[in-house]
This record gives sequence, C-alpha cells and structure tokens, in this order.
Amino acid sequence: MRNFEAFVADRYLRTRKKGAFVRVMVGFARWGIAVGVFALVVTLALMNGFRKEIQGNLFSATAHFTLFYLAGNLPDTEGTLAKVRAVPGVVAASPVSLEQGLLKPASLNAPPEGLQIKAVDPASAHSTSSIFDSLQPTKVEDLKPGEILIGKELQDSLNLAPGDDVAIAFLRMDLGLSGLQPRMMAFKVAGTFHSHISEYDRHWAFIHLDDAKRLGGTEQAQSIEIRTRGVDHIDGVKGDVLHALNGGEKGPYFASDLRDTNRPLFEALSLQKWVFGLIMCLIILIAAFNIIASLVLFVTEKRRDLGVLLALGATPRQIQRLFEVQGLRIGAVGTAWGLGVSVPLCWILDHFRLLKLPKGAYDFITYMPFKLELLDLAVVAVFPLLVAWWASRYPARRASHVDPVDALRAE
Repeated sequence: MRNFEAFVADRYLRTRKKGAFVRVMVGFARWGIAVGVFALVVTLALMNGFRKEIQGNLFSATAHFTLFYLAGNLPDTEGTLAKVRAVPGVVAASPVSLEQGLLKPASLNAPPEGLQIKAVDPASAHSTSSIFDSLQPTKVEDLKPGEILIGKELQDSLNLAPGDDVAIAFLRMDLGLSGLQPRMMAFKVAGTFHSHISEYDRHWAFIHLDDAKRLGGTEQAQSIEIRTRGVDHIDGVKGDVLHALNGGEKGPYFASDLRDTNRPLFEALSLQKWVFGLIMCLIILIAAFNIIASLVLFVTEKRRDLGVLLALGATPRQIQRLFEVQGLRIGAVGTAWGLGVSVPLCWILDHFRLLKLPKGAYDFITYMPFKLELLDLAVVAVFPLLVAWWASRYPARRASHVDPVDALRAE
C-alpha cells in the first residue's frame, strides 16, 4: 500500500469536484516546468552539437595530438616512432615538419600567398588525417619529392591545376651576394584537397618530408603526429606517450593538441553552453512561483480537511510531507512531459539533419546538430525536482501549522 502522504496528495491532485482555479494553477505549474525542461534540453543539446561538430571536424583534418622535442628536430625519428607506436592506445603515428612560406604561381603575375606548409611522410600521412580523403586526382601515398598538394580555395583563387608549376619562398634565410635571401624551391601541383575548413583550404599545403629535410639540412623530422581511438582518449594516451619517452613526468619531449592551441575557442563554447543553460533555468524558476501559489491556495481551500486530519491523529510533520509530495509530483509530471518531447525531438532533428544552416554561416557545419549527453539529461531531470521541492516548502510549513480547533470552528 502507498503511504499516507502519497495517498492523500494523490487524492488532492486528482479531485474534480471543486477547486477549478487551483487545478488551473497546478496545470500552469506543470506546463511551465515542462516548457523549461524542453528549452533546457534543446539548448544544451544544441550547444553540445556545435562543440562536438567543430571539435570533430578540426580533429578529423589533423592528428589528435603532436609530439615535439624541446631542442628542435627529433634526435632519432625512426626510434621515437617505434616507441610511440608501441604505446597502447596509439592508432597511428606519422613524422612531419612544419614550414612557412610564400607561394607564387610560375605563370601568373599575382601577389604571393602566405602558406603553412606541412611536410609529410606519404606512407603514413593518411593514417593520422582524413583531410587526404578528398585529395584529387592523386593519392597522398603517391606524393613524390618536388610535388605539392594545395587546398581547393587556394586553387580557385590562383586558377591553378594539377601539373602547374609554383615557386615557394620559405622563411629560412641564406646569405647571398645581396645579403640575406629566402630559400626558394620549385614544386609541381600534384593534387588538391577540400576539407570544407576555409583556414586549411586557403592557407595550408603539403609537400614530401624529404623536401623539408633537404631544406633544413637534416635527416630528422620536426615532430610526430599521433592519432588515438577518439578525442576522449587524447589526454590518457598523451600522458602514456610522454611517460614512455621521458621516463617520467618531465623530459625533453612534450605534446600539444588543437584544444591547447585553440583553448579560447573551446572555453568560449563551454561557457556559452552553461550561460544559455542558466538562462533557460529561469523558466523553471518562474514555474516554481506557480507551484507556490497553487499550494498556498490548496492550503486555504483545504483548511477544514487539514483540521480534520490533524484532529484524527495526523502529525504536523505528515501534513508538511503531504504538501512536499504534492510539489514533487507537480515537478515530476512537468519534467516527464518536457523530457518526453525534447529528447525524441532532438534525436530526430540530429539524425535526419532537418534544420539546415545557410551556406556561408559555417565552413564545415551544414545543419544544426543536437547532441544529447547523459550527464546533461540527469542534471535537467534532477533540477526541476529540487526546484519543485524547494517551492513546496513554504506552503507545506504553513499547512503544518494549521490549528485544528480554529479550522473546524471556522467551518
């Protein structure tokens, strides 16, 4: 059998004989909480969606994290690669070198384009970055020394095509007859990639690792790009790799990922999520005033009933719990309605990508993503219940202090 407080609270909430105004107030309270829960779930899912899509696209175009050596180039590229690949959780590793330069087509009188030039090992580059999935008309595995891969936007802006010759002035200086001059190298365009990220498609290019070694006068790579099983595994695998190479917490090797270099972006996305979430919580707090008002009216309307219950032996503590149960039930029903509508709606909108974004709004997000997280749903489910319980405390204490003699005499 249900306990006394739950039984009486259920009878009060379900009665249809009188108290129409109170029932309307209870309905407004339930719908207010339902709307608040709905808005909160949709907002958190949308913020999660944008953060995950941005993070996922950035990490798909580049490796999960990059390993560096404090003194400059890696002392032993092949030996370091072997140690890195032996660490559990490392899916792929590839040596790279980074250069900066100015690209100018050989057959076009146009200003040079500033580029971030990444020298890659063709045999392993594709295993750490999906940016080469879109490469045409060749494959990165076929990249040869003296060839360059450029982005689609750069190709369109300079009207380049596979087979065209370009010259690159690297930001490395040589002493010539007229003083310090940048090192120049000629390349042939082997293919183009399209990552849908404007920064990469316009300002990135890839060359063979042997070209960078010849440019730098070394046989070693600058760093190693590493890919794990997923973004959530980056921190753990990064620590294991550094421990394996350094033999402890500190040493000559260090690592960084896009979350380090783009920390303001990811912190802003996280802050935006919780700011919007707190704003949506105000709807639930406003609904709490309807709970207070409806329960206060309950106490006034049921004053005689409360006097009878107290006269028959009900304790003030039981009366107080009775109204707290009523508040919790109002909150639970509203929460269930809100979750029951918002969760399936978010899944449908995200799965079928129904809400499209206008072209140009984002480089790599074409729809409004809604990503649900269990922790967010747990917080959304608990918060309205706590608010409802808090809102019921004042009417409950007021009801528990009803004097049965005065209540019955007034009737």
